[in-house]
Amino acid sequence: MMRVCGLVRRCACLALVFCGCGREPLATETGCEEVAPGDVVITEIHANPDGSDGDGEYVELFNASGRALELESLILVSSRADGTGASEHRFGEGQVAAEGYFVLENGLGSLRNSEAALAIRCGEVVIDWVGYASTRDGRALELDGGLVPNDDSNDDAAHWCFAPETASEVSPGNFGTPGAPNSTCDEVPMEGTCLEGETRRAIDPPVPGEVAITEWMANPKGADGELEWVEVLFTESADLNGVRLGPQSGSLGKPITDEACFPVDAGTRVVFGASPAAAPRVDAELDFSLGNSNERSIVVAVEETLLDRVDYLGSDEGVAWQVDPAGVVCLVDAVPDHEYREANFGTPGESNPLCVPVLEEGMCFDGDTPRPIRSPSAAQVQITEWMANPSMAGNRDGEWVEVRFSAAVDLNGLGWSDLAGAAATLERAECLSVPSGAYVVFARNPNGDENGGIPFVDAELGVSLNNADETLSINIDGEVLDSVSYDASQPGVATQVDEWGRVCDAIAPYGDGDLGTPGAPNRPCP
Repeated sequence: MMRVCGLVRRCACLALVFCGCGREPLATETGCEEVAPGDVVITEIHANPDGSDGDGEYVELFNASGRALELESLILVSSRADGTGASEHRFGEGQVAAEGYFVLENGLGSLRNSEAALAIRCGEVVIDWVGYASTRDGRALELDGGLVPNDDSNDDAAHWCFAPETASEVSPGNFGTPGAPNSTCDEVPMEGTCLEGETRRAIDPPVPGEVAITEWMANPKGADGELEWVEVLFTESADLNGVRLGPQSGSLGKPITDEACFPVDAGTRVVFGASPAAAPRVDAELDFSLGNSNERSIVVAVEETLLDRVDYLGSDEGVAWQVDPAGVVCLVDAVPDHEYREANFGTPGESNPLCVPVLEEGMCFDGDTPRPIRSPSAAQVQITEWMANPSMAGNRDGEWVEVRFSAAVDLNGLGWSDLAGAAATLERAECLSVPSGAYVVFARNPNGDENGGIPFVDAELGVSLNNADETLSINIDGEVLDSVSYDASQPGVATQVDEWGRVCDAIAPYGDGDLGTPGAPNRPCP
């Protein structure tokens, strides 16, 4: 594993806390002929003592050459990870026995605590090089004591760890093994790493923007403590290790601390469940309770870094909340396709459907799009014909009223009232649009086989017409738009208003034989 690694060249990081690359000679100078790359190996670094750093720092070296070595030609170089800001410490006279340890602890200056590198050099020959991204207060970084120290083993991040408290307490609050065999790393896994098979690697945590809370069941039908769950979508591949959920950023649950790596592919929806029975698939434990009422929140974080947050108000039993593909928060539509267990509706672990839009007051759906209702004014509405006493059908089935609209409007919200004060309002979610100049038929019964053969019915007539002594009004929000009154009506004959405002009996037959022109312009009165 010999690779060029100059002192000003940054080497690739192999873990969150440790970097390394191999060495090969760049040049040979007088006094260095007896020292080859790999003869001296860096085996322990204590850069962040508990207390004043400069007082307790040390670097431990191991003689891997198989013979005694003179040290006076060697130089320890401390720098940033990219090689900049380098400072040198020249060894004094001394000798280290074969397979012996040597500890440098005076005159090192102040070793960096993070994003740093150390190199052993003889002239321009790089004997060994290691880099580290972070340190732990009071704990030395140790090369695994279960290995024979060499310049190959100290390149691998899996072979380094922080000294445990069972190591020697070099000084109060400081643990390491300077000048002695190191601790075994199997006992103290390196922080920020996980095992992928038998290989330890750096944890790849998600970052803000790569994780979204997309669905949650706060009030399941059944035992909340067993059946609650939260779904989290990973938009980029990452590890679940270290991820935490909670009701707020200051009250997070336990992080996922599995020793094994928990990789999640991009596009995966991870289900956190209160128990394995919470959802058809549960990937990780949900260790806090979701609230059922009042304003509530759920947050997801990695360590202390907030990744996403959702807010919701109350809950419906057995119905999950979701964030749909458009980013809208709503309760899942409780339809059979969304029933994942008896009386519980949601799509845990699956793509979320679009939310059913909630209409605000004064709105209607134009197709799938909400828009304001276009209500008519009094000047745009005229009652033009009515059948109060049908012959070809009973009164309940055969009555109808025709209204002409002189502008393109919506029928939503229009109401009818009669002399007795009875009232009925046309309430629909979809926009009931009519064009300008339309003759719109309101009927008691829309079925042509039962209503005397009315050619076409546009909307329901919610009041009953008296055969005589009646006043009929169309209104909106309590405002009368138009009104007609009549003293009597002929059986089977509609009453009409022609284009000049004259009132008379209809003469043209429709449907089963009654007289009138429902939905069509009226003939002139005599």
